Amino acid sequence: MLLLGDVQSGAESSRLKNITEEPERSTVAYAVDDREHVADIYQPGDREPRGTLVLIHGFTEHGRHDPRLVEFATSMARAGFTVVAPDVEGPMTMAVGLRDARHIQDTLEYVAADEDDFATEPMGLMAFSFAVGPAVIAAKSPDVAEDVAFLVAVGGYYDIEHAITYVTTGVDPLSGRRDTVPQPRREGKWVVLLSQLDRIEDTHDRELLREIAEARLEDPGAQVDSQVDALGEDGRAVYGLITNTDPDRVGEYLEALPATVRDELHGLDLARRDLSQLRAELVLVHGTDDNVIPIGHSERLQAAVGEEQAHLYPAAGLYHVDVTPGLRDGWQLWRASRLVLRLADQH
Repeated sequence: MLLLGDVQSGAESSRLKNITEEPERSTVAYAVDDREHVADIYQPGDREPRGTLVLIHGFTEHGRHDPRLVEFATSMARAGFTVVAPDVEGPMTMAVGLRDARHIQDTLEYVAADEDDFATEPMGLMAFSFAVGPAVIAAKSPDVAEDVAFLVAVGGYYDIEHAITYVTTGVDPLSGRRDTVPQPRREGKWVVLLSQLDRIEDTHDRELLREIAEARLEDPGAQVDSQVDALGEDGRAVYGLITNTDPDRVGEYLEALPATVRDELHGLDLARRDLSQLRAELVLVHGTDDNVIPIGHSERLQAAVGEEQAHLYPAAGLYHVDVTPGLRDGWQLWRASRLVLRLADQH
């Protein structure tokens, strides 16, 4: 329980902090096929690393500098991992896309090559929320699939259409119910809208939709009729999807999206992917009360990969990717963290 206790303690004192040296933190710039990236490296301060963990941040404009990520990376380094935490553009701008899968794959290739002589086998990958899709896509790439020993996915999605259905209508198609899942966070659909703006080619529509989303995030009852009336065809298609409340029409609205938006969503959809190429052991951690992405997504991802390779740890009280569990949930998170340590040590 030392690792879990340290994660929950944040910057406060913990038993793990008391018995380990402060990890060493440095920054490295690297390039793969002329694509330039930057990452922070955390290394154990008092022991030989047990493995290397590539840690992908979630939605945060601060990227690898987000205080929560820094604290988590430091905890993992105290537990014996060399941690590589890159900046990933999509989650920093709330616009996760296929380019992020390429970025994550570049980082995996860089760590596997170990040209800077800091990485230790085995290599693992960890991602949160909507970054889980790009992480899975990257990890199953033939160029790195054999190099990734394990993948930890916290609060991730499996089916894009079903995820959008939930945040827009409150119905979870994976359970077929509205009353047995938590009500989605009211801001969820507006965050989805913001995440797609860069893929809308019409500048006027893009700015109008940004105004609408920001207004509704600030005030759910904000008047946006004038902006809606001024939208063009592409803007109306996107707005129609986000404001639709009929779960049976989500597929119809998705097909009506501009091709640039629709194709990107299809590309990110794990339900449309052949996951048989994934070689990593999959550790799935998901809150049973998640009101952003219901736990059914991790259940479906486990079924798609197979229970011998994918291990699911449901945790009541884990609200999406915010680690605030009670005792019962601490047990599930302890089991998940124990498996991660075992997977690292057995290679």
